[in-house]
Amino acid sequence: MIPLGEILARRDPASMIQKICSQKAPFNAVEIGFGNGEFLQHAALERPDGFFFGIEVSINCVMKALKRTRRSSLSNVRLLLGDARFLLNECFPEDWLDAVYMNFPCPWPKSRHAKRRVTSRGFGDALAGVLKIGGAFELVTDDERYAEDAAITIPSHPAIEMEAFEADPLRKVRTKYERKWLEAGRRIYLLRFRKERSFRRKTLGGGVEELHKALERPCPELRELSALTGREGGQREARWVFRDCYINPAGVVLLETLTSDEGFEQSFFFRIVPRGLGCMVKVDPSTRPFTTPSVSGAFQEVVSFLGGGEP
Repeated sequence: MIPLGEILARRDPASMIQKICSQKAPFNAVEIGFGNGEFLQHAALERPDGFFFGIEVSINCVMKALKRTRRSSLSNVRLLLGDARFLLNECFPEDWLDAVYMNFPCPWPKSRHAKRRVTSRGFGDALAGVLKIGGAFELVTDDERYAEDAAITIPSHPAIEMEAFEADPLRKVRTKYERKWLEAGRRIYLLRFRKERSFRRKTLGGGVEELHKALERPCPELRELSALTGREGGQREARWVFRDCYINPAGVVLLETLTSDEGFEQSFFFRIVPRGLGCMVKVDPSTRPFTTPSVSGAFQEVVSFLGGGEP
């Protein structure tokens, strides 16, 4: 059975992706929101000479797909846990993917979730950055309004054109939700877009490097940190807010933090640990975020608040 660590990227997806890039497979693709991994499994079996990445935000879905992948002994599948727009834009090389698939994504109907839709400009930029010239993005949905919106907004990107809009397409594999909606009598829509022109993307420049700072002062008490809770910081597209803080009997403090970089949101904890007569400020390893500008800014604010100056 293939070792778990070779399939699932837990800490540093960019390093895993770069390793795969060096193998120069004739076909490289990504499925966004792979659910139980059914479509991903079929695609990988159909193209054993290709390489397939799955991106998912649900850890439960990742574990289901991981079991499916290992049972099938698929050596050409890798799973990534995280935000697809961020991972595509920050971790994959430019002009590298032959295809990106998205099957039955959440349409995010509320206006406050607009940046999460595939119809957002940020997603179009991510697609145009990673697809090769001639590479395709295939979207399947049961939401007619969503499909019509995508058919208008995605081709409005200067590098992308629409190739097909099909109702009730015949596909080689039908996913769990596709079978469910068809049994309920709902129509299915398939949209295919193609990258026709070059596009140079803008990246955040984030990574997974460690943030830590030793301070020559005792660990703070909750009363002191209460001045941080609710405080917002940053500017323009890189912002953060500190939420609640917690302390255990050993004096270890956790500071809940939310960050946003051009719509890419992360939730994690800063950990402040007693160390001799001083303390250490670092990111809690169980919630390790990508080190984006807002994460670095929030870390600097915590260190400065505790009297540590520049990290």
